[in-house]
Amino acid sequence: MAQAVRAKFPTSFGVFSPTGHVVMAFENENLAAIARGTLLAEGFSEDDVTRFTKEEVIAECEKSSEQAANPVQLGQEISKIREYIPLAKAGCGFLVVRAVEDGRAKQAVAIVRPYGLKFAEKYNRLTLEELA
Repeated sequence: MAQAVRAKFPTSFGVFSPTGHVVMAFENENLAAIARGTLLAEGFSEDDVTRFTKEEVIAECEKSSEQAANPVQLGQEISKIREYIPLAKAGCGFLVVRAVEDGRAKQAVAIVRPYGLKFAEKYNRLTLEELA
């Protein structure tokens, strides 16, 4: 099974903005890969589930942190980005799952919970919802 890795977080106007996505962190990259495979087996598409390595998360987060002075950047997202960096440096693996509907987001979290899920947060249009 392919382990798709894309080296770019969802953005809007060049800043981190994963609206309609759930950002998930796992104990390690292997568990994130297994969780991704399980989501695919349960009907999520290749385009819906993206795995990021710890190196990619660190690089993307550092780029977004540099944009903190940008008036377009939302403080909430900068704050979250700063939380992701230490997790990535500790070896966590990450998935970003497109799940616009609340039910789909909750389904994704329920599917991956057994795989060392440390947290899951859904980025809605104006809010951030903790799912795990």
